[in-house]
Amino acid sequence: MNFKFKRNKRTAKQEEYIDKQVKKFPRTIFYVFLVYFVLFAIYIGWYIYFRNTYELSEVDGTSMQNTLNPNISSENDGDDLVYINTIKQLERFDIVVINDKNADGSDIKLIKRVIGMPGDYVTIKKADDGYFHVFMLNYETGEIYSLNESYVKSYSDWTYGPDSVYDSSVAVLGEEYELRFYETFIANPQYAQENVVLVEGVYFFKVPDNEIFYLGDNRGRSSDSRVRGTAKLEKVEGVAEIILPGGAEEGVNLLAIKVEALFSYYWNRLENFFSR
Repeated sequence: MNFKFKRNKRTAKQEEYIDKQVKKFPRTIFYVFLVYFVLFAIYIGWYIYFRNTYELSEVDGTSMQNTLNPNISSENDGDDLVYINTIKQLERFDIVVINDKNADGSDIKLIKRVIGMPGDYVTIKKADDGYFHVFMLNYETGEIYSLNESYVKSYSDWTYGPDSVYDSSVAVLGEEYELRFYETFIANPQYAQENVVLVEGVYFFKVPDNEIFYLGDNRGRSSDSRVRGTAKLEKVEGVAEIILPGGAEEGVNLLAIKVEALFSYYWNRLENFFSR
């Protein structure tokens, strides 16, 4: 038996429609490839910029708690990683990685927060709450004010180790200064002539040109400017902009942590941009 299927003849309007679709097909393919090409070019451009701008750095110790490594208790441990921007211009409150040397001459990388920029006047003394605070001086107006440091680990939570140098003070002219800061800067003959001023009974240290004064957020357990002195700008490796929480832990999915941290970082930047 022979079966013949009868094809319905297309109407002129259908033929015209099909003809238009056939002609549009190459244009559609072109636009699809164009979109993919633009997206790929954006990705490659971002990738090149990111690789040339950011470096991955480990975070060791408890000196930056609770901002970094909030879940560790040992100075030799570290959970977090950070991407540091190597070309960003420094600003006060930036978290930075500093290349320094230990007393034995060995190299060490410190991650701390910038508190005093070149030319700033700073001091550390007890405030009315009984805890040591950073005070700044506006040299032009003579205004003295306590630095707003909401990122600092709660003063009542500070834990001083058995060899801590930060739990002692010295009283001078009615003000009580953190002893280590006072000895390193205010009473240091190296700075006495040009970098120490007395305003309204309070001693301030002027940060030298091309140097920064830096502290850890966990002030009770931080080897920072109070021990090491100021750091030259050329020693600053970069600004920590993107935190990878738990990125240094064993067995973690680092790629997932990176993707989440990068997405969160750029999403926040977009939100800040459109909220202006």
